[in-house]
Amino acid sequence: MSGPGVGPGVGPGVGPGVGPGVGPGVGPSLRCGSPLPEVVVTSSEPLSPARRARAVVALGLGVAAGAASITILSQIMRSVSAVGGSCADGGPYVSAQPCPDGTGGALLLVFGSALVCVLGTLWGAHVLRAPQPVLLGWPALFLTLGWNFLDDGWFDPPPGAGVSGGFIFCGILFWVMGAGPLLIGLSVLRGNRSTRTTPQAGPPPVVVHHPHLEEPPPAPRAPDLPGGDDPRASAMSVAGRLERLAALHASGELTDDEYRLAKAATLREEVSG
Repeated sequence: MSGPGVGPGVGPGVGPGVGPGVGPGVGPSLRCGSPLPEVVVTSSEPLSPARRARAVVALGLGVAAGAASITILSQIMRSVSAVGGSCADGGPYVSAQPCPDGTGGALLLVFGSALVCVLGTLWGAHVLRAPQPVLLGWPALFLTLGWNFLDDGWFDPPPGAGVSGGFIFCGILFWVMGAGPLLIGLSVLRGNRSTRTTPQAGPPPVVVHHPHLEEPPPAPRAPDLPGGDDPRASAMSVAGRLERLAALHASGELTDDEYRLAKAATLREEVSG
């Protein structure tokens, strides 16, 4: 809302003006101190049942593929640990310890399942506006592999192998690498949930006073002269008012100065009228 002298015409309800043609569409809907209208942004494309079903299937398939990828990788690690902890296949050299049968195909299956997991969970969670489960892939992978290291190097080593300090170190390191991001992610998720459930206090209302748009206060009324405070005085003639003033003066309710001023004012009213 602009004040006087801003322009030649904003329109009714806004002030004298910002420009011609702007006011008629704006002025009637704005008032001093009224809050701005709330704007709600909605998606132009509603989520259809078919799209929702596809997103649910993709999300579930992605989670299953991620679990399968970690499980297969864990089994590969177990099989390699059973043959000494390292193996090799192919190439121009003959490996002293070949890998167990099917290791190469299992690794391809791990990478394919991981790709399906990433694509399915990212798209499905985005469409459903759900938390991204792919973020749990890192903690799940390192916690699983860390457990394998501890199990093979300490809890249940392969036959003929004793406790392995290297396996124990790797197991603890992998657990730290998996548990750290998991705890951080859970704390962030808990903080976001509490923020959504706690009502947010909005900013205090801003009240702008425009004196030029407010009604001016009534002018102070001049005190009545002695003798003029009678409700019937307005209906009395000048002679009647003079007689009343004389009676008040004679009774002592008016001093000489008050009587003189009231008489002069009554006579001036008669002359001006």
